Amino acid sequence: MYFDLAAFLRYNFRSFFRTRNQHYRLTPKRLFALSIWLILYTPAQIINRFFFLLDEILYPAYRKQEVRQPIFIIGNPRSGTTFLHRMMDKDKQHFTSFAAWELIFAPSICQRKLIWGIGAIIRWLGAPVKKVISHFNNSLSFEKNAHKIKLDEAEEDGHLMVHCWASEDLWPIYPIKEEVFPYFFFDRDIPYEKRQKIMAFYKNMVQRHLYAHGGECILLSKNPSHTAKLASLMETFPDARFIDLARNPFESMPSMLNYMSAGWKVFCDPLEPYPHKDEFFEVMNFYYLYPVEFFQQYPDACNFIKYDELVSSPDEIIEDLYDWLDLEITDSFSEVIDQETEKARQFKSRHNYSIEEMGLSEAQIFENFTDVFAYYEFEPHEQELPDRTLLWQLRGWRQDWKTRRILRRSRRLQRRVDRRTRRRQRRLEPGLRSNPASSHNPNKPL
Repeated sequence: MYFDLAAFLRYNFRSFFRTRNQHYRLTPKRLFALSIWLILYTPAQIINRFFFLLDEILYPAYRKQEVRQPIFIIGNPRSGTTFLHRMMDKDKQHFTSFAAWELIFAPSICQRKLIWGIGAIIRWLGAPVKKVISHFNNSLSFEKNAHKIKLDEAEEDGHLMVHCWASEDLWPIYPIKEEVFPYFFFDRDIPYEKRQKIMAFYKNMVQRHLYAHGGECILLSKNPSHTAKLASLMETFPDARFIDLARNPFESMPSMLNYMSAGWKVFCDPLEPYPHKDEFFEVMNFYYLYPVEFFQQYPDACNFIKYDELVSSPDEIIEDLYDWLDLEITDSFSEVIDQETEKARQFKSRHNYSIEEMGLSEAQIFENFTDVFAYYEFEPHEQELPDRTLLWQLRGWRQDWKTRRILRRSRRLQRRVDRRTRRRQRRLEPGLRSNPASSHNPNKPL
C-alpha cells in the first residue's frame, strides 16, 4: 500500500536541520513535540501495515466491496460541516462514518474486530466501558479552538491520508509551505499520478470500513479538505454526492486562523501568533470558489447550503437533503432531528475572536473575498462591492446555491400544505366514524 517515504524523510530532515528563522524553528518545545510524535507515529504505522497485510489474508473479499453513492460534506473549515455530519451520522439505518478511534487506532478490518472483541469481553466481565470512554473523551476535548473530539463519534476520514504521509493534516506538525501547501490545492497542485495513488489508498480504506460494518450502509464523509479533491473524488466515486456549506467570510476567516494558530502553538513556536495569513486567504478563496466552478458541469451532484440556513432551521435542511438524496426519514431519526434542532436554537458560541489581534480588518477580508461576497450575496456589513464585472460573472457561473434555496422553500411550502391536509383528515375521520349515515348498511332492512 502507498506510503510517501521520500516525503516522510524530507519533512523530518528539514524539521531537524533546516529550521533557522522558520515558524517551525527547533526550540526545546518543538524538539520535544516532534520526538513524541515520531515515537508514536512510526511504530503505529508498522503495526498498521502488518494488520493491512493480515486483512488481505483473512478478509480478501473486502476488495469486492462496492462503495455506492457516498456522500461528502465539504466546504470551508468552521462552516457547520461537523454539526451537519454528526446529525446525519445519527441515522444509522442509512449511514456509516469513520469514528475517531477507527481512524487513530484501527484503520484495518482486523484491528477493528480485535478491539470489538476486547470490548465485548470487558463488558461481559462488567467493566464500565462507557465511563472509561467518556473520561477519555473529556481528556481529548479541544472545543475551545475546534470541534469537540470524541473517540466514539464521527470524525473527518481525510485523516486517513496521514497513514500514507500525503495529507494537509500534517500542516500543524510540519508547517513547511513548499512540502505541505500543495495538498490544500489537491486537484490543482498535486501531480495526477500521485493523486491516483493517494485516492486508491483512500478508496481501499473506505472499502475496509464498509466491509467491517456490514457493507450495506452509505458512506457519510465530512472533510473540509475534500473541497480541494472534487475531481479526484468524482473520478474515484463516479456516483458520489456532495453537500457544500458556505459561511460569511467575516465569520469563517477569523475562526479558521484561530483554529490553525492553536495547532501551530501545540507543535511549534511560530515567529508570530498568526503566521501565513496571506496563504490562508488563498486557501479559503479556493475552497469557496472551486466547488462553484467544478459543479457547473455536475449541477445535480452537489447541494449548496448557506451556514445561516443550517443553524437556524436544521430540521428543514435535513428534510430537504433527504428529499434530494431520495431517502426516508425514520421515526427514530425524526426524534433525533427534533432534539438537535432544539439544541441548535439554544446554542450560543463561546468563541470570541478579535480580528484586530490577528492583524486583520473587515475591509481586508472583504477585499480578499469580493467574488465570494458577490456570488453568495453574503452580508457585506459597511463594505461596498466594486463597480466592475467580477470573476464569477465573467465565467458565467450559475448561482446554484440560490436555485437550491428556491427549491427548498418550494418543498417546505408543499410539506406544510401536506401536513395541514393530513391534520384535517385526522380531525374528520372520527366524525365520519361516529356519523350514523356514514356507517349505513344498504343491505340492512329499514
